[in-house]
Amino acid sequence: MVQLDHKQLWETVADRLRDEILDGHLPAGARLVEADLASRFGVSRGPIRDALADLSRSGLVVDLPRRGTSVASLREQDLAEVYEVRRALEEGAVRMAIARGTAEDFAEMDRLLAATENAYHAGSLPVAWEADMAFHRVYCRMAGNGRLLELVDRLASQTLLLMRTALAEHASLAWTPPVEVPRRIADAIRARDGEGAVRAVANHYQYTEDRLAGRAKTD
Repeated sequence: MVQLDHKQLWETVADRLRDEILDGHLPAGARLVEADLASRFGVSRGPIRDALADLSRSGLVVDLPRRGTSVASLREQDLAEVYEVRRALEEGAVRMAIARGTAEDFAEMDRLLAATENAYHAGSLPVAWEADMAFHRVYCRMAGNGRLLELVDRLASQTLLLMRTALAEHASLAWTPPVEVPRRIADAIRARDGEGAVRAVANHYQYTEDRLAGRAKTD
C-alpha cells in the first residue's frame, strides 16, 4: 500500500499518478480502475474520483464510454496544438510580465535556463524538459493572471507527456538546443521590451517546431 502524506488525499493521489504517467510507469491506454486505485492507495473512492477528474482536466487521462478511465493516448498533432495554444498564451503573458518583473524573477529565470542546459548536456531529458517548463512558468506567473497560469500549468503536463512519447519517433527532440533561444525571452523581459519579448516567444516556438521536424540547428 502506498504511504500518503498530509496533503489533501486527492491531491496526493493525483500527484503520484501524474508522476507515474509522465515517467512511463503508466503507459498510454492503461486502465485506471477506481476500486483498484482505492485499494492501492488505502483511501476511499472519493479521493480517487477527484484525482482522476483533476488529471482529466490536465488532459492526461480520458473517460471513454463503456471502457472507463484510461491514460490518454496523445498524437503528434496534439503536440502541435498544445504548442500553438502555449505560444498564444505566452505572447500575452510576456506583455503583462514586463511591468512586474523583479530582480528575484530574473535570477530565477537565469537559474532555470542554466539548469535546462546542464540537464541537456548530461543527457537527462526529463529533467531538462521540466526545467524548461519551469522557466516558462516564471514569466507566466509574473503576468499576474491566475487563470492564464492555470491554463499554462495544465498544458505543461500534456507537453511533458507528449515530448516523452514523441521522442521514440523524433530523435531531434533529444538535441541540445542553444540556450540563446529561450534566453532572448528573459533578456527582453528584463529590458522591459514588450515587442521584443513577443518576438522572442514566437521565435522560440518556431525553433521548437523546426526541432520537432528535424530542421533546427543544434549550435
